[in-house]
Amino acid sequence: MESNPVEKIRNAGVVGAGGAGFPTHVKLGSKVDTIIVNGVECEPLIHVDKQLIEKNLERMYQGLKIAAQITGARRLVVALKHKNKEALENLENFHQEHNDFEIFTLDNFYPAGDEQVLVNEVTGKIVPEGGIPLNVGIVVINVETLINVAEAIDGQSVIYKFVTVNGEVANPGTFKVPVGTPVSVLINTCGGTTSGRVKAIDGGPMTGRLVDIATHAVTKTTKAILVFPEDNIVIVQKSRQISVQMRRAQAICLSCRMCTDLCPRYLLGHDLFPDELMKRMYKKEITPENIANFDYAYLCCDCGLCELYSCVVDLSARSIFNYLKNELGKAGIKNPHSRSDLEVNEFKEVRKVPVPRLIKRLEIDRYASHAELADFDAGSVTEVKLFLSQHVGAPAVPIVREGDTVTEGMLIADIPEGKLGAKIHASISGKVKQVSDKYIVITR
Repeated sequence: MESNPVEKIRNAGVVGAGGAGFPTHVKLGSKVDTIIVNGVECEPLIHVDKQLIEKNLERMYQGLKIAAQITGARRLVVALKHKNKEALENLENFHQEHNDFEIFTLDNFYPAGDEQVLVNEVTGKIVPEGGIPLNVGIVVINVETLINVAEAIDGQSVIYKFVTVNGEVANPGTFKVPVGTPVSVLINTCGGTTSGRVKAIDGGPMTGRLVDIATHAVTKTTKAILVFPEDNIVIVQKSRQISVQMRRAQAICLSCRMCTDLCPRYLLGHDLFPDELMKRMYKKEITPENIANFDYAYLCCDCGLCELYSCVVDLSARSIFNYLKNELGKAGIKNPHSRSDLEVNEFKEVRKVPVPRLIKRLEIDRYASHAELADFDAGSVTEVKLFLSQHVGAPAVPIVREGDTVTEGMLIADIPEGKLGAKIHASISGKVKQVSDKYIVITR
């Protein structure tokens, strides 16, 4: 291994290959006791990590050993669900020859792959309020990210992404595609849509975001592109404006407490009570003058259970929490919650939400196919759109200009000096067609 593997990981632009996209060179920059490999595939309809355990386990293991050497971690745990039989069997067979890591299996509940939930399941520890696993001596890193770590040590930048395409498409599948591949190209690869009026989500049905099929492209964090009918519950809920969500909360909340009783953070002992927020909405108690009273919004993990499963009258505490986070930030009010003397709620085990029940509730059970890992012709991608902000931290700064010729793997945008961020590289060879404050477009 190179004398400075962290620098190689930084130079390769490795970020978390799902979720928020935290820069991996920063995550691995501390000494920890434990590394948990997140192969749980938290969201329904996504298959990337378990398929990589089935097909590319050796490379993942190499990345894990590199991460362990960098951080000094002595306990290495690979976590996945019982139900993923092929991945589990492959992992168990591999473990017979490489017994320097543990296998931990979980039931099929949501959100099993949330890193704070996963830390508690695997180790029994509870991450402090507003904290991260590092606060309890743990790094959580997913399967694809570890593969990218191994690739980075060999000099390969992050220019490809594994993406599951599922939902209203003729032939669902998982593909290895150039970062920046247009969503429309992926949908066409799957034989097009199977119904007329559809919308797309980048990510899972619970935490993913609505995107424009015509203009959106794959980022380093895109684990799935899900295509649903416009009238699907998930699409309807995600399409509502915050003003509508707030008016509905003020009019309809039944004060039933279900949003709190099933909240993953509440069940880990955090002082987060979504039902109390909704009661205050009902009483119209939130004003610009007293918004500091709602700083507990920072504890919301954005899992979506409150809006897509718990509430019997279809309200969204999640969207109001996100609104409050934004307003608190504008007011310069930081998260004051850091309590670490936490105890797991006594009902945590019996309040885990079964995924089969969740997908029925979301009316997406008919899409629960395996979406097999399939070949993809990267040469068919004639244009890529590389967003400058596809990670936690500051957007990357372009170092190319329109008309420049670039080659695959070439650095095209760098980390701003003194900022948290990630480098971005050309995923195809060609010419720079456009440079904006949001993205760089390259055409062959």
